[in-house]
Amino acid sequence: MTKITQLAFAIILVFGISAFTTTSNAINNTSNNQATQSSTIQRVRIDFTTPTGYVRHLLLAFTTNNAASDGFDYGYDGMVADDFPDDLNWMIEDDRYVIQGVGAFDQTKKYPLGLFLTNSGNIEISLTSLENFSNTIDVFIYDTVLDTYTPINDLNFSKNISSGDYLDRFYIAFQDDNQSYENAALSIEESETRSTIVNYLRNTNMLYVNTNSSLTIKKIEVFSILGKQLFTQNNINTKSIKIPLEHINTNYGIVSVTTEKGILSKKVVLK
Repeated sequence: MTKITQLAFAIILVFGISAFTTTSNAINNTSNNQATQSSTIQRVRIDFTTPTGYVRHLLLAFTTNNAASDGFDYGYDGMVADDFPDDLNWMIEDDRYVIQGVGAFDQTKKYPLGLFLTNSGNIEISLTSLENFSNTIDVFIYDTVLDTYTPINDLNFSKNISSGDYLDRFYIAFQDDNQSYENAALSIEESETRSTIVNYLRNTNMLYVNTNSSLTIKKIEVFSILGKQLFTQNNINTKSIKIPLEHINTNYGIVSVTTEKGILSKKVVLK
């Protein structure tokens, strides 16, 4: 992709086809095919409001022809060009971005956000627009620590956060996995089952299990949907653990957590 073509496509990605039309004289006949394809790019625009009131605009763009990926793609992803004391960014391969272009929309995927705060206080994340979707999609803020999905289609996500860097905590999601996948527990009381968090942290390829001090983890196993064992770890004896699972290449898995009171199983999105 030439620099001129990259400029043309970046304009299209952010502003849409009309901006390309008004700018086309300046960049003179650059990639009509990309301009045509761009009319089907689906965009999710969100705003982040810092504790001091500054607003950061973020764009997530879906390429229906899978021209981009979840990793870095030249001409599709826009890195952070400024340094603010409080910020929210897309995280791609440990780098910070304000624009992320990915492949076709997949309701099961989550996209990691990096939250960087010098100032403690209340933050807000709002959905400002959905573009080129034939049907309205649901958009959630997923909190891996609390295992909560907060819809932002109608109400903003609002939370008081202490200063610090938060990686692998907040994600943009498009379905509530706590409703989509039911926990199947054997010999564990319902209150204890609900307090246990079983999550896959996609940005670091880590499985995160936390019983919130109610149970001791003895063993963790991961199975494919068809029942094939993909991973096992014994003699854990802790209440919270992160386990690297970068070698597992499947979209979904069943995580089985053995405790002193029984077995908890949960279906988890792994990619």
